[in-house]
Formats: sequence, C-alpha cells, structure tokens
Amino acid sequence: MDPSFDRYQQTCRQLGLEVTCEQYGRLVRYAALVREWNRKINLVSRKDTERILGYHVTDSLAVQSLVPAGARVCDVGSGAGLPGIPLAIVRPDATVLLIESIKKRSQFLRHATAELEIANAEVFAARAESLPPLECDVILSRLTGAMEDVLADCARHRRPSGVMVFYKNRESERDLKRAARSLTKLRLKTARLHDVELPGTEITRRFVVIGSA
Repeated sequence: MDPSFDRYQQTCRQLGLEVTCEQYGRLVRYAALVREWNRKINLVSRKDTERILGYHVTDSLAVQSLVPAGARVCDVGSGAGLPGIPLAIVRPDATVLLIESIKKRSQFLRHATAELEIANAEVFAARAESLPPLECDVILSRLTGAMEDVLADCARHRRPSGVMVFYKNRESERDLKRAARSLTKLRLKTARLHDVELPGTEITRRFVVIGSA
C-alpha cells in the first residue's frame, strides 16, 4: 500500500523537499508502472514490490540535497529508473540522463518517461563506457556494485567541477579502500560522506561523494 499524500509529504519534508500533489501523483503512477512491468521483467526484487514508494523512491529522493539547482545529472545503471526518474519528477529544474544497457529495462525507462510526461529526462540505451562524455554536474550510481568496478565508467561523464555520488551504507570503508588505487589513477578523491536516515525505515543511506583530487 502506497502512503497517502499527507504522509508522503511529511516524508519528503524530512528530506528537505516540498512535493506537490501533482508530483506525488506521478510518483504513485511510477510505482504502479514498476509493479506492472516487474511481472514481465526483473526491475526490483519481488519482495520489494509493496515498498517501491516507501523505500525505493524515498531512497532515490534522499540524494536531492546533493544536486545543485539546474544541474545536469547522470544516473548510471538506472535499471528501473532509480534514482533518476523520481529525482526528475520532483526536481524539474534538473536535467536527468538515464543510462541503461539492458534492452528491456531501457524500454521500460522510455515507456515510463513518456507515460509520465517527464520532459527533463532522457534515456540512453547503451553501456556508460560506450557513450561519448556527457559532461554532467552530478553522476549518480545507486547500488550498482563495488565502486572500483564502476568508477572509470562514471568518471568519463563528469565535468571537471562535477561530483560522483555513490549510494552505500555505513559499511562503506572497505569499498573505499578497495577503490583507493583507482581513485588515485583517475585523480579523484573522497570529497565527503553524507548520511541520511530514510524516513519511515530503519535504514541509513550513506552517500559517498567523489570529486577532483
């Protein structure tokens, strides 16, 4: 069951967001689309279908304070459109590029962005390393595996002044240590660690923010 508008508005306020009734409606429709398509293709875990809005969308929106006004944002390995689609819905000032190489998932992304009339999102059905540099202010990578495996692919789409933001948990130290050599090679460094308690859950999301060394 999706939370009511009033309840979800409170959730978003705890994340520093003011969500309109129209935006909430599109988030609910997006959650319904994920559930519908999840019966045919693997978008999210089957056990997560009843908490798409309460967990996945909330988790996606938790990054918004790290996205500057008017930013060009790239969601690498977007999958079901998380975090890119919810972010594009509530942040119409941002341009959101969704990169997804798996054909069925990219088809879902195109369908969802068209169905929900998200004019500030664009889908790239390709691997991140095969695309020309997209020159983005913020690169997002949500739960896409070890940092060292995706750093180079994310870094190629970052503007020199931009940052990469990786969705991790409080146990991120080991991941960072393993990525240390790659960070040095790419002339990058950890700019900050930003923890957010996800409202309505017992989950702490740690954002690892990477910038120029």
